Amino acid sequence: MTQTRPAEAAASAWLASMELLARALPGGMCEADGSGTSLLVTGAPLASVNAVVDVNATPQPERIGALAKRAAEELSVPWSIQVRAEPGAELTAIAAELGRTATSLHPFMIKELDDRGTDRPAPGELLLRPVDGRESDAYVAALAAGFEAPAEIMRKMGCPELLDLPGAAAYLAEVDGAAVGTALAFRSDDCVGVFNISVAPAYRGRGYGAAVTAAAVSAERDRGARTAYLHSSPMGLPVYESLGFRTVEHWTHFTA
Repeated sequence: MTQTRPAEAAASAWLASMELLARALPGGMCEADGSGTSLLVTGAPLASVNAVVDVNATPQPERIGALAKRAAEELSVPWSIQVRAEPGAELTAIAAELGRTATSLHPFMIKELDDRGTDRPAPGELLLRPVDGRESDAYVAALAAGFEAPAEIMRKMGCPELLDLPGAAAYLAEVDGAAVGTALAFRSDDCVGVFNISVAPAYRGRGYGAAVTAAAVSAERDRGARTAYLHSSPMGLPVYESLGFRTVEHWTHFTA
């Protein structure tokens, strides 16, 4: 299998999962027409999760521009434009006209799950357990601690409607009964996306991030997933590389 094929499948799975998520969240919305370019709104006060996104190998500036103008007119939360392919001058100009003048690159990483290279024994003191919407408050608190952000900002990313979505599997990492980290796996067909990987600052450097990532991916592999994907932060990059993920693309985000 070539590198391009799993990357294409993973990008499409990411968009399908995000469309499902946006439609399910209270106050969220999704405008999609199957073209690979969609307006996704979660309502959380984060530009990364309210966005016009395009996962095509060649971006569609006209469609992106129309959706971005709608976002500029209607959204009261921060929003962004996110494209998988290298943005050209036309798209950059459209983004600038709508105030999205800052750009950043985000590694898109995948791992084919045809072996057990992602498996990583958890440190003995670490308990990894699945949770659902009934434990939303505990999950949000751990997520906020891991991302060093107020719980209200992160609430949408751990609300019951998300944790109970079909295809979603959330995890808490605990040490001596204290929640120290989180993970979220999101299945679409035979691809699984990895989200919400966090470890509280006081517990970093002990292998917990790798352990919770590995547990989430391995569980989905055992249920039939064949490709795992994620977007990495600079902090997470060496952790994911140690688990066998490889960077296949850099997606561009335009923000205010």
